[in-house]
Amino acid sequence: MLNRKESLAEIIRIDVEERASRLDYIGLTEADCKLLRQFKPVIEKHADWIVDNFYTHISRYPELTRIIAQAGSNIDRLKVTQKRYLLDIFDGNFDAQYFENQLKIGVVHKKIGLTPRWYLGGYSIYLQLINPIIVRKYWYSPAKILALQGAFNKVIFMDAQLAIDTYTFALLEDVREVSLSKHEIEDKIETYKAFIAKVSKGDLSQQLEISADDDLSSLSEQINSMVNGLSQITRHITDVGQNIAETITRLNSTIASQSSGASQQASAVNETTTTLEEIKATSQQTQTKAQALGQVAENIRKEGEHGIIAVQQVVRSMGEIRDQVNTISKTILMLSEKTQLVANITTVIANLTQQSKMLALNASIEAAKAGDAGKGFAVVAAEVRDLAEQSQQSTEQVHKILRDIQLATDRAVMATEQGTKSVDNGEELVKNTGVIMEKLNKVINESVIASQQIVAAVRQEGAGISQVAIAMNEINKVTAQFVGAAEQSKSVSSDLAEISKQLQQSISVYKN
Repeated sequence: MLNRKESLAEIIRIDVEERASRLDYIGLTEADCKLLRQFKPVIEKHADWIVDNFYTHISRYPELTRIIAQAGSNIDRLKVTQKRYLLDIFDGNFDAQYFENQLKIGVVHKKIGLTPRWYLGGYSIYLQLINPIIVRKYWYSPAKILALQGAFNKVIFMDAQLAIDTYTFALLEDVREVSLSKHEIEDKIETYKAFIAKVSKGDLSQQLEISADDDLSSLSEQINSMVNGLSQITRHITDVGQNIAETITRLNSTIASQSSGASQQASAVNETTTTLEEIKATSQQTQTKAQALGQVAENIRKEGEHGIIAVQQVVRSMGEIRDQVNTISKTILMLSEKTQLVANITTVIANLTQQSKMLALNASIEAAKAGDAGKGFAVVAAEVRDLAEQSQQSTEQVHKILRDIQLATDRAVMATEQGTKSVDNGEELVKNTGVIMEKLNKVINESVIASQQIVAAVRQEGAGISQVAIAMNEINKVTAQFVGAAEQSKSVSSDLAEISKQLQQSISVYKN
């Protein structure tokens, strides 16, 4: 029987050196422990789900539920224990207390009659539940998936071995109490030792012969069940290793394609960046020319406005000239009318002078008839005739002058009429010129607005090209990083292939 005053590790003789040797043999390193500790928050989040699914699976087997009920326990209590066990694994602290706890599990299993067939299969269920969580968490890093799965598998195998060690030791203790001869017991023990030695070296193809229906035969059945469980786990890990190897092969192909594509993309990005720089320089020149064009259009617009103002002033001046010409025309017409009146008066005076001459002639005749008495009257008549002659001459000169004035007036009237018509035509032409200038100014304004819009568009285009250039530089950097990452992924993939090879070699020790 087991001595309860001693720890199970002391009874089974697992001291510090043995514990270190076991950890070294399965290859559990501090790096593995670190990975487990890093993954503990994820396990804490999923622990209830894992345990619930574990016992949902167990509840499908009446024999297991019967064993649990006969042991005086229940599912809810066992869930608490299993959750604590999961969290202990991912504490990454595999000290003496951890070993002691796992050894106790084997004792409890033996005590309640739970054979290795069941609890070794339970370790496989944990692998099936937790491995997908690892893959979902680190889907982007196959290396980390493989490393963490390897660390978890190492712990699972170690725990299974500890539980089996305790179970086997307890069975052997019970063997000593069965009613068999010492010789038979020793023979059986030697057989079991030899069998377990083969199992420890990886030979899982053997089975113990069961020839009776006693306690030792029951032990043989349980050991056979244990070996079958180990064989199933080995096959599962072998399949996982092969899947990983195939995944790595595909990953290498993908990485090679990505690396080639990334290199081509980097070359294309460099060429595009160079082209954008050239476009940017051309855009800046276009912007400078557009700004100069805008300035010229603005100057033309201002000159056009000045031209419109000048035309408007000319129109006003032409109107004033037309008014002045109309005034002159009216004055000349009035002068012509006055001249006509004077001509009429001079005509009257000429008639009067003619009559005066006739009267003077008649008076001279009458004076001659009167003789000496009429000499004085003849002198007066002669003077009147002379005055009449002078008046006639003056009247004729006035008539001549008036005719010249009338001719000049007529010419002035005609000139003013022509001037009025010319002014009207000039005013119409100037007005038409003003309309044309206004239309031209409108076109110039539209040109100014268009040039301003062109400047704004070219400026926006330059800004857009600058942003595209910046984006292309960023893409170039990211592409370079991607190329580097692809090379690193290639290196990691090679490391994964080597790890997968080592895993296959480790598993190959076990022969099914």
